[in-house]
Amino acid sequence: MAELEKLVRRVWRLPPEAAAREARAFFDALPPGAGVALADGRPELVGSLDGAPAALRYRANHLRLLAARDRLRAAIDAGTATDHERRRLQTVDELLTPVSGIDVDASGNVVKVQRLRQFLVVEPEGQGRAVEVLGDLDRARNIAILVPGMGNNLETLRDQVDRADLIRREAGPGTASVLWLDYDSPQGVRDAMSSVPAQEAGPGLRRFTAGLDTETLPTAKVTLIGHSYGSHVVGQGLINGVRVDRVVLTGSPGVAKSVNGAAELVPSQTRLFVERAPGDYVSYTEWHGPDPATYPDATRMATHEPSGGGTTVQGHNEYYRPNSEALRNVGRVVRGDLAHITTTDTSRSAETKLALRLSWGEPLHSAAGAAAKVFDGIAALRKTTPDRAAASTPVPQQGALEQGTRPATHPARTAAAHPGRPEGPQR
Repeated sequence: MAELEKLVRRVWRLPPEAAAREARAFFDALPPGAGVALADGRPELVGSLDGAPAALRYRANHLRLLAARDRLRAAIDAGTATDHERRRLQTVDELLTPVSGIDVDASGNVVKVQRLRQFLVVEPEGQGRAVEVLGDLDRARNIAILVPGMGNNLETLRDQVDRADLIRREAGPGTASVLWLDYDSPQGVRDAMSSVPAQEAGPGLRRFTAGLDTETLPTAKVTLIGHSYGSHVVGQGLINGVRVDRVVLTGSPGVAKSVNGAAELVPSQTRLFVERAPGDYVSYTEWHGPDPATYPDATRMATHEPSGGGTTVQGHNEYYRPNSEALRNVGRVVRGDLAHITTTDTSRSAETKLALRLSWGEPLHSAAGAAAKVFDGIAALRKTTPDRAAASTPVPQQGALEQGTRPATHPARTAAAHPGRPEGPQR
């Protein structure tokens, strides 16, 4: 156990890629059964350690959920539970409920099995965080990582996991999906106007993707998908050095105010794909920078079939509807079927046209821009210390390790120092 604590303190001083490799080497060198013993003895450390084997992290986080369930039940039995704790117990019970899957038995027959849910991260306290895997990471040819936006917490996880599963099914066999909610999602519009949650999430997203590389096939293609405020998080992750094969942004309020094109966000080997549906008021606001749908060097995918068939997608929350061109295009990106992506180039005015040649999209864009400037001015007046995302992060101390506190993320690092993953042949 002491060696594990030393490892955790040591790797938090390292760049994410080196940290993940060292963590993986530590567990690979353990004798049989020792990794399981560490996961059972210190689940709060193993469960969130990027680079530790996924199977051990699943086991550790299941134990964390069991412990949380016991604490919550004890509070209810004692009559001291809050309404939040009662709701959280229902959520934890749901997260502990096995799900149905398929497997192949010793005779080669396909059989239905019950499996525990697969969490690479779970934080049952407070707002709550979770990173859930759908599928087999170590065998997947294509991996989709979905980062959701504002208003999410442990109680809303089911809806976001459903979206991740829709992406996995649309991409087809050989795909695994990951729902990444390991950041403090803004819980309201006021909070979502701030970039601080995204700035703080960016380095953590880089650490996660670095750890993922130690678990997946060397030939696996990784697509990072950000929806709404999640696209702002993805943008901050890319600025902090996240490197994947492809990036998809849907309904984005902007990734960074200084970014005006794909070449400023991703290396040349990485393709950027964007979706903006007609009437998506969040994209029109450009609260966090220019709308990626307007980048001249990004591929803007259609959300409606050119023939007019399929499910209609309107507004901000329908990009992942089954039988929609929006979801089909996301699936094409994930599985690498880039030649069959459909595109569009409609403007805000055309997407929100009213009578007498008027449009509600442009006035909304202007009003939102003015509101964002006011918010930025107020935030600047209130800021008395540097952004936490750019501040030096102390190495976790012994007390934090004993309490199971997950250390804060590393400070931002420049993207240029870390070459991108190769995209491979284009079609």
